Amino acid sequence: MIILVAAILLVVYIIFYLFVAQQLIQGNYKYLLFYCILFLPVYSVFLNIIYVGFQVPILNQILQYSKEVLIFGGAVMILFGTRDQTNRIWKLSKLDKLFLAFVAMAIFYALMPIGEASITSKLIYLKNLLLIPVFYFLGRNVRLSYQDWKTGFNLFIGLTVLTTIIVIFEKTFGYHLHALIDSPLYHSEMKDIDLKGVFGIGYTFEAQGGKPRYASLYANPLELSASMLMLAAYTIYMLVSVKHRTNKLIYSSILIIGVIALLFAYSRATFVAFFGMLLFMALQLKYYRIIFSVFAAIAFFVLYIVFLASDDLRYFVIDTITFQNSSSVTHIIDWLEAIDSMVNNPMGIGLGTSGNMGGVETDLIVGGENQFLIYGVQMGFVSAIIYLLIISYAIRNCFQCNRLNVSKEEKLIPFVAASVKFGLLLPLMTANVEAYLFISLVSWWMVGHSESLYKSGNKALNKLDTYTPNQVGYEI
Repeated sequence: MIILVAAILLVVYIIFYLFVAQQLIQGNYKYLLFYCILFLPVYSVFLNIIYVGFQVPILNQILQYSKEVLIFGGAVMILFGTRDQTNRIWKLSKLDKLFLAFVAMAIFYALMPIGEASITSKLIYLKNLLLIPVFYFLGRNVRLSYQDWKTGFNLFIGLTVLTTIIVIFEKTFGYHLHALIDSPLYHSEMKDIDLKGVFGIGYTFEAQGGKPRYASLYANPLELSASMLMLAAYTIYMLVSVKHRTNKLIYSSILIIGVIALLFAYSRATFVAFFGMLLFMALQLKYYRIIFSVFAAIAFFVLYIVFLASDDLRYFVIDTITFQNSSSVTHIIDWLEAIDSMVNNPMGIGLGTSGNMGGVETDLIVGGENQFLIYGVQMGFVSAIIYLLIISYAIRNCFQCNRLNVSKEEKLIPFVAASVKFGLLLPLMTANVEAYLFISLVSWWMVGHSESLYKSGNKALNKLDTYTPNQVGYEI
């Protein structure tokens, strides 16, 4: 059965891939965004099914790097594909310069003999790390209309509906999709990782006490829950923007679907981040009824925990707040280990030594439960500070762009970008979030798009509808 499913998925992917490649050659870069929205969320599960179905490692390796061919190929075409390079204006913003500094540090640490990781591991890690600035670069240079983004969000909504249906089945029958597709076999033979835990598919699929957490089509429950932040930001913006009651009902239903997926993924950091993001969105929208709703929900939750919840749930919440449960203790241990490494090695210990992004060697891992510390361990305090500044400027500039006197359609992407990056601040403290391909990379594309709008000012924003998808450059 799984061979048939793998064969169908492979054929569909090849057809889709060739279509996107053809569109890129013709300069229709919006299809690269559509490809990322549809493929990156299911990337890990797709490779898993293909391997279990055919058990041909070279096929998986080709498929694994096929996405980089499109992404980096699209960036190269944008960079060198314009006819007249001499007339291109490169006026860099502060955020651009921070990205360039971060990239320069990463390349330096990859090429220099720093650390114990092999040169192969360093280059693989560098390749994965470079995806972040490349997506920001795509956002800075590819001009997409409101309708293009709307199509992208509709694709994401469709995928989310499918994701939630699957996660409901997982919850109903108490069985993980990742167990069904033999995730342990794939990780053991392709990644040399021995998955453990109560369900045999990794510790991220279980909460305290061995309770299941579900991931549906995503790589793990943490990635699923983080991705729902983008759905929440988009649907809430549309709820406030649309007028007709039917449209509000539709977007309310979509939001509920996303919340269901978030609850079954059972990520405490993302759940708390969701409420923090709601407050931030209320500030952006100047729609203060949201703030009242958030505090009402928090009050209801507190009263429920105190008077109605079971003892197990009450003690779980208390242990989480006081950092006494096993997961919280693990975070603290990893943070302290990472901080100790940074204090003793302020210039870093080299790429491929922290986190769980591709290229990290298991035997060399130091820390790994905090995105800022992950970069700090590998490239020193300076890189952690630069990354913190990148996040700060991204949120600030997207927020300021949303404040410009433009239409609601033009404010959509800056609003979603600012909300998502703000919402991810807490998960960034507890996980290697930049390894979550969809939410990380697509949101960086949005940041790049918003940065171009912000730096262009009101004049360029008012002419947004005249842009075409193949117009590129830093004319700011």
